[in-house]
Amino acid sequence: MTKGGLYIPMPEHIDMFCSSPKYTLCHQYIRGCELLQDTAKKFGYIVDGGRRRFRRVDDRTPLRVSLCDKDRRPLELLDENAITIDLSLGGMRLQSSRELPRDSLICFEFDSGFTVPDLAGVGEVKWCEPKNGSSLFQAGLAFSDFRMTQAIGSHLGLPMM
Repeated sequence: MTKGGLYIPMPEHIDMFCSSPKYTLCHQYIRGCELLQDTAKKFGYIVDGGRRRFRRVDDRTPLRVSLCDKDRRPLELLDENAITIDLSLGGMRLQSSRELPRDSLICFEFDSGFTVPDLAGVGEVKWCEPKNGSSLFQAGLAFSDFRMTQAIGSHLGLPMM
């Protein structure tokens, strides 16, 4: 139901979509994604063609990374001094002192200096490689929720709905 332009979900809707893994089937969620995509395209954050869907933006931000279980709960702190190399609406490239297992879920938390202080999220490791000439690793994480995409968009200066 809508009231004055604000969507107020019924309890049944919350149970069926908002509080379940089926949130991607929610019409409000889908519409929000479409609006974000349109705005991101307009401001050049979405790349048409090529290998990447989203433009990368250089960004050095400290964060903590932990291995997560399938329920997205932290299991083991891997690196409390990791740092982002770049960010996009779809994920991030980070540098860590630890190798991150490919296809694993990683919980991450930005430090208090981030645009949204202590923002935390979950991403899937798409690749991890040793950095040439050092004991460090670089990894690519794909964000797994729309909330993180919105927060990163806001951090990058993308006007949000």
